[in-house]
This record gives sequence, structure tokens and C-alpha cells, in this order.
Amino acid sequence: MSTTINQLLAAEHTAGLRRAADRQRVSAGGSPERHAATIQLRLGAPNEVDLVRRLAELDDAPELEGPVLLAFSDGEAVAGLSLCDQRVVANPFVPTRDAVALLRLRAEHMSGGRGRRRFRNKLHLRFA
Repeated sequence: MSTTINQLLAAEHTAGLRRAADRQRVSAGGSPERHAATIQLRLGAPNEVDLVRRLAELDDAPELEGPVLLAFSDGEAVAGLSLCDQRVVANPFVPTRDAVALLRLRAEHMSGGRGRRRFRNKLHLRFA
């Protein structure tokens, strides 16, 4: 099933308007409610290939390959990171900087922190 870019943009625009309306909803006291997004990280399931493909299409990037770590903001997938090559795709219509930073940190933890140690070793050798 092929989805056109216009359909993706329209659906994302509608979802963005709903998110903005939810954040601006006025409570009974007359002041806007404060809403902190809940970010959840988890490995993508085999049945979520379409979800990862949709993120890649929104980001205008090639699809991620191999196991994927996903970030959900308030239950909606906003970013994904390939555990094979550390490439990221993210929804450009929502703020994803924090979600992507958390994905990178979690991927580093899952790999045993190998990336940071290599950097430290290179840094140490460089100044030694």
C-alpha cells in the first residue's frame, strides 16, 4: 500500500494540531495546563515495520535496517534508531531532540558503552 507524501503530510498536520490543542487546553481554573511529554523507549517489534517506514518517509530518509530502537512521545512514535549503524529517522513535525538524545544514550548502554570508551582511548592517546 503506497501512501503519498501529501497524505502523510496531511495526517501529520492533523495530528500536530490535535497535540497543540491538547497542550493549550484550558483547565477549569482558567490557566493552560502544563504538559510534559512522556517519552518511552523500546525495541521495535517485527509488526512495526510500517511504523518505522512511516518515520523514514516523514524524514525523507532511507528506511532503517536491522533491529530498531523506537522513541514514543505520549504514545506516538516520533523517532527510531538503527542498532546496526546508529542512523536515526525522526518526525520533523514534532520536537524530537530530547527523544533522539535518549535513543543514542540507550543504544550506547545496550552496546556496553563501547562508543564512549573508544572516544576516551583516542582522546587519551592523542594527548599522551
